[in-house]
Amino acid sequence: MNAEERKAKLKEYTDHPEKAVRTGIPIMYHGQRRTFPAYEIPLEYLVYNPYNGRIGSVVKSYERQNHQIDPEDPQDKLLIEKFLWESKVDANKKTKERLLKEHQEKHGIVTADGIIIDGNRRASLLNNIMADDSIPFNEKSHCQYFVAIILPEDADRKEILALETTYQMGEDAKVDYNPIEKYLKCSDLEGEGFHEEDIARMMDDTKSNVTMYLSVLKLMEEYLDEFGYTGMYTQLEKNEDSFQKLDSALKRYKAGVPSMWNYDPDADVSDLKLIAFDYIREGFEQTLFRNIINVPSPKKPAASFFAKKEVWEPFRDRHFEIVDDIQEESVDDVMATNPPDLGCALKARDKQWKQKVEDDFEENFTRSLDSLNNHANSAKPLQQLIKACQALEVVDTEQAGFTDDANVKGCVKTLEEYVNEFKKILGM
Repeated sequence: MNAEERKAKLKEYTDHPEKAVRTGIPIMYHGQRRTFPAYEIPLEYLVYNPYNGRIGSVVKSYERQNHQIDPEDPQDKLLIEKFLWESKVDANKKTKERLLKEHQEKHGIVTADGIIIDGNRRASLLNNIMADDSIPFNEKSHCQYFVAIILPEDADRKEILALETTYQMGEDAKVDYNPIEKYLKCSDLEGEGFHEEDIARMMDDTKSNVTMYLSVLKLMEEYLDEFGYTGMYTQLEKNEDSFQKLDSALKRYKAGVPSMWNYDPDADVSDLKLIAFDYIREGFEQTLFRNIINVPSPKKPAASFFAKKEVWEPFRDRHFEIVDDIQEESVDDVMATNPPDLGCALKARDKQWKQKVEDDFEENFTRSLDSLNNHANSAKPLQQLIKACQALEVVDTEQAGFTDDANVKGCVKTLEEYVNEFKKILGM
């Protein structure tokens, strides 16, 4: 059934308001509070909105990797239902049971030509119930209908987006959505000409958060571009906090931080961003990740590797040595093999890369963190000397490496020079 056919079917309802099963439902429409009736609409008269806020990132990633989804196509309809089901499996099982036993307590909203604005998940579960042969028809017959408001034909794209956002991401519990969805929704709305204040109101959020979402999304997209994952938003999962912290730090470093070393706000900050991207891709612990990027303050000048030139430059140089030696299959080559699940294949690519770098990353990080801590404690000489003595106490001189490694002699000579210098200062 195409759009015109669906529109004709739905007009049979709106032309006969006596068919309504609920009346007087208030919604904001064209800036005014209006009331609408809701009808029991056969599911075959409706199509999903594949770009709804619940699965937007999955759909956009799929389309980048495969083809544009057509909700009128039977196979793509099944694909949308799969995405909706997998978005919250446990919650969907409970809602399915509730719809079967308690019917539809909440109405949805559809356009005049049958596109579901609010209620895609519920409609998919109703279709799921009707396709479930284990459920007798007399127990599920009510599930062949979707209770919804039918919008007037004058509902333009901007009005539809406003309603969709208000009901999906404003009224619904935000925990129902993957974190990346709110970033994409803000970007979509901004692209349609909505101001940040309007977006915040529709999403029941603050303007400052909307500003942050838009800024962080740009950084996330730079990350995707860097690794060949342009448009594949599912590659961002579980890294929201790291991107937020990195975006904030980069802005402050680009603006200039007082009482820091004379770093280049373009070249050096760009290096910081690239290295941070690598650590995000490696899946580095977020609380430790902050030791790389944190902005220093008068009370904590040694807040991160980047805050101290003496720590940053060796860390940076060693990092680029590590990653420059890594060879990996390109994203295009992975896609060319046409794997049955491209998302899994790309995650496997990341996993292989991680296995190649994680030990060296860990070693470089640990060495740099020790150096940073030494700088942080530079005003506590006794504490530093005790720490050095404790480290020397556990050196195993019986190991072959102690006598065979030429670097050991170099370290011992350096230690001797430090001891002689300290003795001279102390008059010993």
